[in-house]
Amino acid sequence: MLFSITSAIESVQYNLADLHTHSTCSDGLRSPTQAVEEAVAAGVRVLSLTDHDTVDGIDEAMAAGKEQGIDVVPGTELSAHVNDRELHLLAYFVDHRSQRLAVHLSKLRERRHERGAAIVERLNQLGVQISLDDVLSRTDGGPMGRPHIAAAIVASGAAMNKEEAFVRFIGDRRPADVPKPRSPAAEVIGLVHELGGVAVLAHPGMVVSEPVIQQLVEVGLDGVEVYHPAHQPPQIEHYLDVAERFGLLTSGGSDSHGDQGGVAIGDYGIGVEAVDALSTRAATYA
Repeated sequence: MLFSITSAIESVQYNLADLHTHSTCSDGLRSPTQAVEEAVAAGVRVLSLTDHDTVDGIDEAMAAGKEQGIDVVPGTELSAHVNDRELHLLAYFVDHRSQRLAVHLSKLRERRHERGAAIVERLNQLGVQISLDDVLSRTDGGPMGRPHIAAAIVASGAAMNKEEAFVRFIGDRRPADVPKPRSPAAEVIGLVHELGGVAVLAHPGMVVSEPVIQQLVEVGLDGVEVYHPAHQPPQIEHYLDVAERFGLLTSGGSDSHGDQGGVAIGDYGIGVEAVDALSTRAATYA
């Protein structure tokens, strides 16, 4: 049985598995090793590093986990689309050293670079003077994303903080935004299964309606992220019900990026029995 909503949200000691975290390999502010150290300090027993469209930090995190006595589940947060809607899929237990995955992620990285360059060009046309090199210098070698562009905007003085940068310039449908190339969810889920992993819909309460979940189930979705900082108790109850009705597994995590004063690793999570269920499902695809 999963932990109650109250314990899942309020009691760090019961958040034994945090299955949604980020590092400097994408848009996080701590290294994979530091993420593991934070998890250990928070009493987390199982951690998944789920950087955006990359698995570059997995080996480092797994090595740190082995040294510090915490299980690290290989994962990544993949961009996908249903119709015109972008959503994120958490892929757990994938073969992160697969050449097939490397090719897919390389294509995504190229698309991110092209999109980032186009956004920078639009910003320059709007009078925001930042350079692509400046943005790239903030990625620590990982995939470029809008948070890196937002940081460059703030450094230029055109916005007070990243939130303002998104609201004024680069958020969805804002003046400098460029739509992300589409990756059909059916193809992404198929790839995850091919790599021996499970596909879990990330933070559905932020972007996804129930009919979209139905469409995802029809193309092989394995689970839904129930416990997430963006989900209030009524939403958690709702997605527990959705999981039961659609026969989906459940997941949970902090979605922590390491921001000072932000959500920390271990603030949100789920019981280790949920990890066992995800692992068992993944074994059917291996």
